[in-house]
Amino acid sequence: MSDVKEEKNLEKFSIPEHAARLTEPFTMIDLVEIDDMVLSIFLCQGTLPRHRHVDQDELFLVHNGTISLESDWGTAILRPGELAVAPKGVGHRSSSLLRSLVLLLQPRLMVNRRNGHRRIFALKNGRRLEKVSVPAMGRQVAIPFRPVVLAHVDTYALHLTYCEGSGPWWQTERQDSLVFCYAGSLNLATESDQISLESGELLVVPKGMAYQFSSTDRTLVVGLRRHRSSGGALPA
Repeated sequence: MSDVKEEKNLEKFSIPEHAARLTEPFTMIDLVEIDDMVLSIFLCQGTLPRHRHVDQDELFLVHNGTISLESDWGTAILRPGELAVAPKGVGHRSSSLLRSLVLLLQPRLMVNRRNGHRRIFALKNGRRLEKVSVPAMGRQVAIPFRPVVLAHVDTYALHLTYCEGSGPWWQTERQDSLVFCYAGSLNLATESDQISLESGELLVVPKGMAYQFSSTDRTLVVGLRRHRSSGGALPA
Protein backbone atom coordinates (compact mmCIF):
# COMPACT_ATOMS: atom_id res chain seq x y z
CA MET A 1 0.00 0.00 0.00
CA SER A 2 1.64 3.25 -1.12
CA ASP A 3 1.30 6.69 0.41
CA VAL A 4 -1.59 8.90 -0.70
CA LYS A 5 -0.58 12.51 -1.05
CA GLU A 6 -4.01 14.03 -0.79
CA GLU A 7 -7.12 12.45 0.74
CA LYS A 8 -10.38 13.44 -0.94
CA ASN A 9 -13.82 13.21 0.59
CA LEU A 10 -15.87 10.34 -0.80
CA GLU A 11 -19.44 11.13 -1.83
CA LYS A 12 -22.00 8.38 -2.00
CA PHE A 13 -25.09 8.34 -4.20
CA SER A 14 -28.40 6.56 -3.67
CA ILE A 15 -30.03 4.99 -6.70
CA PRO A 16 -33.57 5.03 -5.16
CA GLU A 17 -33.27 8.73 -4.29
CA HIS A 18 -32.22 9.71 -7.80
CA ALA A 19 -34.75 7.36 -9.40
CA ALA A 20 -37.57 9.15 -7.56
CA ARG A 21 -36.72 12.29 -9.55
CA LEU A 22 -37.49 10.62 -12.87
CA THR A 23 -41.08 11.25 -13.91
CA GLU A 24 -41.06 11.35 -17.73
CA PRO A 25 -40.40 8.27 -19.91
CA PHE A 26 -36.80 7.95 -21.14
CA THR A 27 -35.49 10.77 -19.00
CA MET A 28 -32.05 10.16 -17.55
CA ILE A 29 -29.84 11.23 -14.65
CA ASP A 30 -26.08 10.75 -14.64
CA LEU A 31 -25.07 9.22 -11.31
CA VAL A 32 -21.25 9.05 -11.38
CA GLU A 33 -18.34 9.29 -13.79
CA ILE A 34 -15.57 6.71 -13.69
CA ASP A 35 -12.72 8.06 -15.81
CA ASP A 36 -14.23 8.27 -19.33
CA MET A 37 -17.31 6.19 -18.48
CA VAL A 38 -20.60 7.40 -17.04
CA LEU A 39 -23.16 5.41 -15.05
CA SER A 40 -26.68 6.77 -15.49
CA ILE A 41 -30.20 5.78 -14.54
CA PHE A 42 -33.11 6.17 -16.92
CA LEU A 43 -36.83 5.57 -16.85
CA CYS A 44 -37.82 3.11 -19.56
CA GLN A 45 -41.53 3.29 -20.36
CA GLY A 46 -42.71 3.01 -23.95
CA THR A 47 -40.49 2.25 -26.94
CA LEU A 48 -37.41 4.07 -28.20
CA PRO A 49 -36.62 4.28 -31.93
CA ARG A 50 -34.18 1.67 -33.17
CA HIS A 51 -30.60 3.00 -33.36
CA ARG A 52 -26.96 1.92 -33.29
CA HIS A 53 -23.73 3.35 -31.89
CA VAL A 54 -20.71 2.93 -34.16
CA ASP A 55 -18.18 3.93 -31.51
CA GLN A 56 -19.39 2.61 -28.17
CA ASP A 57 -20.94 -0.29 -26.31
CA GLU A 58 -23.92 0.22 -23.99
CA LEU A 59 -24.58 -1.88 -20.91
CA PHE A 60 -28.17 -2.14 -19.61
CA LEU A 61 -28.75 -3.32 -16.01
CA VAL A 62 -32.37 -3.38 -14.84
CA HIS A 63 -32.88 -1.93 -11.36
CA ASN A 64 -36.60 -2.62 -11.22
CA GLY A 65 -39.33 -3.50 -13.69
CA THR A 66 -38.86 -5.45 -16.93
CA ILE A 67 -37.58 -4.26 -20.30
CA SER A 68 -37.27 -5.75 -23.76
CA LEU A 69 -33.92 -5.09 -25.43
CA GLU A 70 -34.39 -5.79 -29.15
CA SER A 71 -31.30 -5.96 -31.36
CA ASP A 72 -29.79 -7.26 -34.58
CA TRP A 73 -28.57 -10.17 -32.45
CA GLY A 74 -32.01 -11.05 -31.10
CA THR A 75 -34.09 -9.92 -28.13
CA ALA A 76 -33.31 -10.17 -24.43
CA ILE A 77 -36.00 -9.78 -21.79
CA LEU A 78 -34.28 -8.21 -18.78
CA ARG A 79 -35.73 -8.39 -15.29
CA PRO A 80 -34.37 -6.89 -12.02
CA GLY A 81 -30.70 -7.74 -11.59
CA GLU A 82 -30.24 -8.84 -15.21
CA LEU A 83 -27.92 -7.09 -17.66
CA ALA A 84 -26.98 -7.20 -21.32
CA VAL A 85 -24.56 -5.29 -23.53
CA ALA A 86 -25.51 -3.83 -26.90
CA PRO A 87 -22.13 -3.84 -28.69
CA LYS A 88 -21.08 -1.00 -30.96
CA GLY A 89 -22.50 -1.38 -34.44
CA VAL A 90 -25.45 -3.50 -33.28
CA GLY A 91 -28.84 -1.91 -33.93
CA HIS A 92 -31.06 -1.97 -30.86
CA ARG A 93 -33.92 -0.40 -28.94
CA SER A 94 -35.32 -0.73 -25.44
CA SER A 95 -38.98 -0.81 -24.47
CA SER A 96 -41.21 -1.47 -21.48
CA LEU A 97 -44.96 -1.51 -20.96
CA LEU A 98 -44.64 -0.30 -17.36
CA ARG A 99 -42.32 2.04 -15.49
CA SER A 100 -38.91 0.36 -15.36
CA LEU A 101 -35.67 1.81 -14.02
CA VAL A 102 -32.47 0.88 -15.82
CA LEU A 103 -28.81 1.58 -15.10
CA LEU A 104 -26.91 2.49 -18.26
CA LEU A 105 -23.12 2.31 -18.52
CA GLN A 106 -21.43 3.89 -21.53
CA PRO A 107 -18.57 6.23 -22.53
CA ARG A 108 -19.37 9.82 -21.60
CA LEU A 109 -17.89 11.22 -24.83
CA MET A 110 -16.43 10.11 -28.11
CA VAL A 111 -12.71 9.64 -27.64
CA ASN A 112 -10.13 8.80 -30.29
CA ARG A 113 -8.76 5.74 -28.55
CA ARG A 114 -10.37 2.99 -30.55
CA ASN A 115 -7.80 3.20 -33.37
CA GLY A 116 -9.80 1.57 -36.13
CA HIS A 117 -11.89 -0.77 -33.94
CA ARG A 118 -15.12 0.96 -34.94
CA ARG A 119 -17.86 -1.46 -36.01
CA ILE A 120 -20.26 0.35 -38.36
CA PHE A 121 -22.55 -2.62 -38.89
CA ALA A 122 -23.07 -5.69 -36.78
CA LEU A 123 -21.75 -8.95 -38.10
CA LYS A 124 -24.35 -11.64 -37.60
CA ASN A 125 -22.24 -14.83 -37.69
CA GLY A 126 -24.64 -16.59 -35.34
CA ARG A 127 -24.08 -14.04 -32.60
CA ARG A 128 -26.79 -13.46 -30.03
CA LEU A 129 -27.50 -10.93 -27.33
CA GLU A 130 -26.52 -12.50 -24.01
CA LYS A 131 -27.86 -11.61 -20.61
CA VAL A 132 -26.33 -12.12 -17.18
CA SER A 133 -28.07 -12.28 -13.80
CA VAL A 134 -26.14 -10.49 -11.07
CA PRO A 135 -27.95 -12.32 -8.22
CA ALA A 136 -27.37 -15.70 -9.88
CA MET A 137 -23.68 -14.95 -10.35
CA GLY A 138 -23.49 -13.79 -6.75
CA ARG A 139 -24.81 -17.14 -5.52
CA GLN A 140 -22.05 -18.93 -7.43
CA VAL A 141 -19.14 -16.86 -6.10
CA ALA A 142 -17.50 -18.79 -3.27
CA ILE A 143 -14.22 -16.97 -2.63
CA PRO A 144 -14.52 -13.57 -0.93
CA PHE A 145 -12.71 -10.52 -2.27
CA ARG A 146 -11.87 -12.12 -5.61
CA PRO A 147 -13.68 -10.20 -8.41
CA VAL A 148 -15.35 -12.17 -11.20
CA VAL A 149 -16.22 -10.63 -14.56
CA LEU A 150 -19.89 -10.02 -15.35
CA ALA A 151 -19.59 -8.36 -18.74
CA HIS A 152 -17.27 -6.39 -20.98
CA VAL A 153 -18.27 -2.88 -22.08
CA ASP A 154 -16.06 -0.70 -24.20
CA THR A 155 -12.50 -0.97 -22.79
CA TYR A 156 -13.71 -1.99 -19.32
CA ALA A 157 -14.89 -5.08 -17.49
CA LEU A 158 -17.81 -4.93 -15.07
CA HIS A 159 -17.06 -7.28 -12.18
CA LEU A 160 -18.72 -8.66 -9.07
CA THR A 161 -17.07 -9.15 -5.68
CA TYR A 162 -18.43 -11.18 -2.77
CA CYS A 163 -17.46 -9.57 0.54
CA GLU A 164 -17.64 -11.06 4.03
CA GLY A 165 -15.20 -10.19 6.80
CA SER A 166 -12.29 -7.83 6.13
CA GLY A 167 -10.60 -7.79 2.76
CA PRO A 168 -7.20 -6.68 1.51
CA TRP A 169 -6.20 -3.08 0.88
CA TRP A 170 -6.66 -2.17 -2.78
CA GLN A 171 -5.34 0.72 -4.80
CA THR A 172 -5.43 1.64 -8.49
CA GLU A 173 -3.01 4.27 -9.70
CA ARG A 174 -4.32 4.83 -13.22
CA GLN A 175 -8.09 4.74 -12.91
CA ASP A 176 -10.95 5.61 -10.59
CA SER A 177 -12.77 2.70 -8.93
CA LEU A 178 -16.54 2.22 -8.94
CA VAL A 179 -17.95 0.76 -5.71
CA PHE A 180 -21.63 -0.18 -6.08
CA CYS A 181 -23.14 -2.00 -3.12
CA TYR A 182 -25.55 -4.24 -4.98
CA ALA A 183 -26.82 -6.32 -2.05
CA GLY A 184 -26.03 -6.25 1.65
CA SER A 185 -24.13 -3.69 3.73
CA LEU A 186 -20.56 -2.61 3.17
CA ASN A 187 -18.01 -0.62 5.13
CA LEU A 188 -15.33 1.08 3.05
CA ALA A 189 -12.24 2.34 4.85
CA THR A 190 -9.59 4.68 3.51
CA GLU A 191 -6.42 5.74 5.32
CA SER A 192 -8.28 8.60 6.99
CA ASP A 193 -12.00 7.84 6.91
CA GLN A 194 -14.76 5.24 6.85
CA ILE A 195 -18.01 5.26 4.95
CA SER A 196 -20.91 2.79 5.00
CA LEU A 197 -22.90 1.72 1.96
CA GLU A 198 -26.26 -0.02 1.85
CA SER A 199 -27.92 -1.79 -1.08
CA GLY A 200 -28.45 0.62 -3.94
CA GLU A 201 -25.73 3.05 -2.85
CA LEU A 202 -22.51 3.71 -4.72
CA LEU A 203 -19.44 5.91 -4.85
CA VAL A 204 -16.26 6.42 -6.83
CA VAL A 205 -12.83 6.05 -5.21
CA PRO A 206 -10.34 8.40 -6.94
CA LYS A 207 -7.23 6.93 -8.53
CA GLY A 208 -4.32 6.63 -6.12
CA MET A 209 -6.49 6.27 -3.00
CA ALA A 210 -6.07 3.07 -0.97
CA TYR A 211 -9.26 1.47 0.34
CA GLN A 212 -10.51 -1.65 2.09
CA PHE A 213 -13.86 -3.48 2.13
CA SER A 214 -15.38 -5.12 5.20
CA SER A 215 -18.80 -6.60 5.91
CA THR A 216 -20.36 -8.64 8.70
CA ASP A 217 -22.71 -10.47 6.29
CA ARG A 218 -22.53 -11.66 2.71
CA THR A 219 -22.44 -8.55 0.50
CA LEU A 220 -22.21 -8.18 -3.27
CA VAL A 221 -20.27 -5.28 -4.75
CA VAL A 222 -20.21 -4.32 -8.42
CA GLY A 223 -17.10 -2.60 -9.75
CA LEU A 224 -15.48 -1.48 -12.99
CA ARG A 225 -11.90 -1.63 -14.22
CA ARG A 226 -10.10 -1.08 -17.47
CA HIS A 227 -8.82 -4.06 -19.46
CA ARG A 228 -5.17 -4.87 -18.88
CA SER A 229 -5.02 -2.24 -16.16
CA SER A 230 -1.62 -1.73 -14.60
CA GLY A 231 -0.40 -0.01 -11.50
CA GLY A 232 -2.99 -1.43 -9.13
CA ALA A 233 -3.22 -3.99 -6.38
CA LEU A 234 -6.60 -5.43 -7.35
CA PRO A 235 -6.41 -9.20 -7.69
CA ALA A 236 -6.59 -10.70 -11.17
